Amino acid sequence: MRRGLVLAAVAAAVLMGLPAAASAAAGDPVVYFSFDDGAVFSQGYNVQLGYFCASDTSAIVSCVGSQPLGSQLDTAHAGPHTVTVTATDFDGRQTVASRSYTVLDITKPHVVFRTPADGATYEQGASLTYDYGCEDDPGGLGILACVSNIPAGVPLDTSRLGTFSFSVTAVDQQLNISQQTVQYTIADRTPPRISLTSPADGATYVLGQQVWAFFSCDDGNGSGMNGCRGNLPSGSQLDTSSLGTKTFGVTAYDRAGNVAHETHSYSVVYDFAGFASPVADYPTATPMKPGESVPLKFSLHGDQGSNIFAAGSPAWIPCGALDGQSPADGTLSYNASADRYTLLATTSKVWAGTCRDLIVTLRDGTTHRARLTFGK
Repeated sequence: MRRGLVLAAVAAAVLMGLPAAASAAAGDPVVYFSFDDGAVFSQGYNVQLGYFCASDTSAIVSCVGSQPLGSQLDTAHAGPHTVTVTATDFDGRQTVASRSYTVLDITKPHVVFRTPADGATYEQGASLTYDYGCEDDPGGLGILACVSNIPAGVPLDTSRLGTFSFSVTAVDQQLNISQQTVQYTIADRTPPRISLTSPADGATYVLGQQVWAFFSCDDGNGSGMNGCRGNLPSGSQLDTSSLGTKTFGVTAYDRAGNVAHETHSYSVVYDFAGFASPVADYPTATPMKPGESVPLKFSLHGDQGSNIFAAGSPAWIPCGALDGQSPADGTLSYNASADRYTLLATTSKVWAGTCRDLIVTLRDGTTHRARLTFGK
């Protein structure tokens, strides 16, 4: 009965037109496959493995393939493949038959862009290099060539502003070709530069001095200037009409929206040129008689009124002492014809044989000293 079933299967195979693998010798089992040896399939094509074993001399007791009957052939991986079936009959004769097939790589390779990346924006002047590679899709035969007009590792030109494109061509071993292009942007993200030459930061000017503001702005190779504004236009006269610390600021704008700020501080003080005779320049000591008033003469370049001293000024302090100041009594007058202030500072007879500094702190915050010695 079993022999009859096998013969029936053989007959069915013949009718179906399935190709048979030749047996090693007459009377050996025969294996029939569902595809011809050397068949070619496209990658991903759905093919089921079909086979059966037959013998016209004995019963088939085993018909085993390298993969199960009815399973899908591997068409995911391109290249040559082989399936094998082993047929064994009741008398122990055995035939091992194989069928080879080839899977064509029909999937295109792709490019991996790292730098420049598609849609990326880079800062002008950034230090970058081209970084890319080509990959075949899973199951492909691999990359044959990865070609661009700019090799990987070459510095990327970030000196010019704008949007640019970059293309790479990938070729796989099946000669599938894919050209891919990315676009990237070089943007101006650097604030413009400000050159503020006047007032110099920390400068000191005398009251009423004529000083002009000078500044300029530059964006180098950037997007270009869109504005350069100071508290006053460049070339304008600075405010030195009042005492104190003042600021002057400049703001620069470029066409990419970058903004820069720079601020300088300057001080306005009295035009003080030192004490006049009979008092010598500090630290030279001027001898005086104890108990007599000291005429401290100085000019502030015009009549600045009587409110020229800071709180607690003037004051006496022993020479070389760090503290122990005492108020200096006296009278202040101004001689317009000589443009001179005179402070008559009173002294005490008990100061005989001592050295004292007369400290004058003006309302502009500056401090000036006169050293006096009192004889016995």
